[in-house]
Amino acid sequence: MYLKVTVSALMLTAVVFTSMPATAHHSVAANFDQTKSVDVVGKVKAVEIRNPHSQITLEVPKPGGGVSDFYVEWSDKNALMRRKVPVSKIHVGDKVTVSVSPSKRLANLGYFRTATLPDGTTLRDCGFAAFREGIAKGKGGCEESER
Repeated sequence: MYLKVTVSALMLTAVVFTSMPATAHHSVAANFDQTKSVDVVGKVKAVEIRNPHSQITLEVPKPGGGVSDFYVEWSDKNALMRRKVPVSKIHVGDKVTVSVSPSKRLANLGYFRTATLPDGTTLRDCGFAAFREGIAKGKGGCEESER
């Protein structure tokens, strides 16, 4: 009897811990309204190009004075590198306009669509489907970034 309880407890523990990563990951479509686009203008406070998601933090002026942080979630570092998105052009301290798909839950969060940099360059992340289609046509990456 003791052996059955111990084995059952170990199996339950294994199931719980192996399923945690699956529940931790989230979908862009589930969390962001991709039918809407909002422009956020602010000063770049931080740029974190990393896995599993990248993030840009903007300091956005409040209407009554002061600033608040706005968080822009973005693709993972590996995908951005593979799609040749020139993320090194975004610098802390730059005033940028970032177009985002707004969060369905939080007012200070959005998902990256485009960014207009101080020199007029527009950064785009073509996304996986467009990237794959471009590769099939002989292009190399997201060649949409323009000036």
